[in-house]
Amino acid sequence: MRHEVLGLMQARVDEADVFERESDSLEVEFRQGEFYSQEIKGCRGWGVRVIVGGRLGFAASTNPARLQETVDAAIEAAGHSRTVQFHLPPPLNPSSVPIFENRVMLISVERLREWGKDLIEAMRARAPEAKLDIKLRRTYRNVGIVSTTGIDLSFERTELDVSITALLVDEGIYWIFDYLNLSNGQPLPLEGTTERLATLVAMAKGKAKVKTGEFPVVVMPTAVYELLLPLTIAVNGKQKEKRTSPLLGREGEKVLSEKITIVDNPLRPFGLASMPFDGDGLPAKRSPLFEKGVFKGFLFDIATAQACGCESTGSAIRDYSHLPQPGVTNLEIEPGTSELDEVLKGIKEGLLVYGFIGGGQSNLLAGEVTLNVSCGFKVENGAVVGRVKDVSIGGNVYEMFKEVLAVGNTQKDLGEAFFPFIAFPRLKVAAK
Repeated sequence: MRHEVLGLMQARVDEADVFERESDSLEVEFRQGEFYSQEIKGCRGWGVRVIVGGRLGFAASTNPARLQETVDAAIEAAGHSRTVQFHLPPPLNPSSVPIFENRVMLISVERLREWGKDLIEAMRARAPEAKLDIKLRRTYRNVGIVSTTGIDLSFERTELDVSITALLVDEGIYWIFDYLNLSNGQPLPLEGTTERLATLVAMAKGKAKVKTGEFPVVVMPTAVYELLLPLTIAVNGKQKEKRTSPLLGREGEKVLSEKITIVDNPLRPFGLASMPFDGDGLPAKRSPLFEKGVFKGFLFDIATAQACGCESTGSAIRDYSHLPQPGVTNLEIEPGTSELDEVLKGIKEGLLVYGFIGGGQSNLLAGEVTLNVSCGFKVENGAVVGRVKDVSIGGNVYEMFKEVLAVGNTQKDLGEAFFPFIAFPRLKVAAK
């Protein structure tokens, strides 16, 4: 269909591309340990980007019967839009990345329901006080882009993931979260998942008090992303274009601990944001953001790259409903050498955090955050003594990541993020 759309405007525009995305998703959901629903969702849409007389126009539709109207709307929008200096790229060979697995497409709704029931039964035997909410999702995506410059690319991606929340009701609700990316076709690792959840439930049975102050804090992979959010904003080429990034002019400067290497990697096998080409049709590539603490550079699409006098990093994020813009795909922190037990042994008094919830974030662009701990435990003399409540962590993430005590030796696969644990020697902790 995208070829037909492109044909509708060949003689009416200077340059144009059509981005097409089709997705089909099967979701099975359990709530409070009981089957709740199963649902099939599907969507197909087209995004039309045109350049006419040096001006940019865009329109989108999900209705195949109204594609001529969509083309007309994009061309009309160009007449009232801003002037742009960039040109659409020529065709280039896409990168290679494993993102399609036949075994994923063969998994039936019955199998997903069976996995959910097995996990619930296993947890009832190990930790009956925990009620499980589970969402199992199998998704097929087909993405394609064609352009007047000769680009004609497409890829298929299969995704299979499981989100699990264990709820404990004891003087309020306490959440324990886990996640599994099974997009490489592996079956549900029932025993390992049950063991992980049951251990956290057992740790949460005790209750502990913390006082306001500065303490060592170990942030587990499931909670790391919230701390990285200001960094992902700052490395976006849009912030360089607007001259609002705190990293402006700091390429090559050490701004984080040498223990920290952060990479944007759309070529991660079976990552949920992996792709062979970006939203502009350029080959996707691995982009180091911070290497041993040194800031390596910003992420660009072709528009922001031209505005900044740089080259695109192949980092255009796009859906049919909006224009390309620079952004992160699969975010990775390279593992270190530390074992969790060894790090905890060295903590006299501190926190072990598995989850944050938003609330109270201040100036994210400047790196300031205030994060409420949704799942966390107090550590005393190297041992976990119980869960904590009404506790938050605040400060500037650039200052936090300048002093890193340890980085875990394994990454947890979180679908679009691959993180080890990060241990900080001291963070500001606020308790009610």
